[in-house]
Amino acid sequence: MNLKLLKRRAEMLDAFNKGFHPSVVVGQLVEKYGVSERCLWSDWERREKWVPALLGLEKFAGFADSIEAKLNAVQKAAWGIYVHADNDNARVGALKVVLDSLEVHSNTVLARDIIERLEHVEELAEKRVLEKRKI
Repeated sequence: MNLKLLKRRAEMLDAFNKGFHPSVVVGQLVEKYGVSERCLWSDWERREKWVPALLGLEKFAGFADSIEAKLNAVQKAAWGIYVHADNDNARVGALKVVLDSLEVHSNTVLARDIIERLEHVEELAEKRVLEKRKI
């Protein structure tokens, strides 16, 4: 599934959920995405297949944000333990928690970076296709 298709379907679902009339939504998306009405109506008829995947992506984005907030809280608490601990075992444990949370945070940031790079690559590919059509 490409990014443009995902964006189009997300916009379609959002507009229908806001109560816009289906023919208005389809008309706007035809112009915006350069696809036929038949394509959009077909998409809508097959929504049972793609809506769960789309909602899963949205949940992942929210999940990543909540994970980041929790990681920040864990790191803050662990640093507090490290600074105020009376023994080396507590300090070592606190540092391990900090390092583990940094690794998870790094993986989350990396996943977002990969998604952004894929979006950029897809945009460049679309531009090249449009340039070749002009020639």
